[in-house]
Amino acid sequence: MRITLALYLAFTALQLPLMAQNQGKSKDRSQTMLGINITNTLAGFFNSGGQDIPKDPFLFSFKTLKDNKVWRIGMNAKVDQKEEDSFNGFLTTTETSLKLRFGREWVMPLHKRFDMFYGFDGVGTYDLERSKFEFGQDLVSRDQMFGLGGGPFLGVYFKLSEHVRFSTETYAYVMYYYGEGLDEIGGGLPNEKTRISRLSFLPAMPNSLYVNFTF
Repeated sequence: MRITLALYLAFTALQLPLMAQNQGKSKDRSQTMLGINITNTLAGFFNSGGQDIPKDPFLFSFKTLKDNKVWRIGMNAKVDQKEEDSFNGFLTTTETSLKLRFGREWVMPLHKRFDMFYGFDGVGTYDLERSKFEFGQDLVSRDQMFGLGGGPFLGVYFKLSEHVRFSTETYAYVMYYYGEGLDEIGGGLPNEKTRISRLSFLPAMPNSLYVNFTF
């Protein structure tokens, strides 16, 4: 009886460190979260005028979560080319846009299904619009703009399940934009250049809904 009790106590003593180690690993387990902005999709589905809703410039988000601390990346990109043919000539318009943000996020549990999150983002943007009009000689107009800035954000998660959650957020970014406009007139005439710079404050209400997949 004493031998059996001694063996049981020894086995329990060996198990306790392993259990604590496993609990620590589960607590420290990191998660990856992929988010998609579905605001306009839902608005179109319910026929509620999605084209009139202010668009969140970040379509995708990628997050890594560990101990309620998150690194996050948001992005969106667009390349659009339009060609128009008329009796006066041929017009080609190209628009290119790239928007990126990188931030640190903290998550605060509020309820079984609700979490609040907050943090700070750094933001970078690039926009290029180029127009070329052909009618004997080419007229080219180009506007190129870079943007740098950032600011705080605040949002809420709703946990639909262990692997799916919805989120919305508000943010207030301060952005500095700089670039140039160029008009190539041709015909031996000098090109016209315009320097562009501006400082903008861009607060955004929580008007976008993201669906986030956690794995």
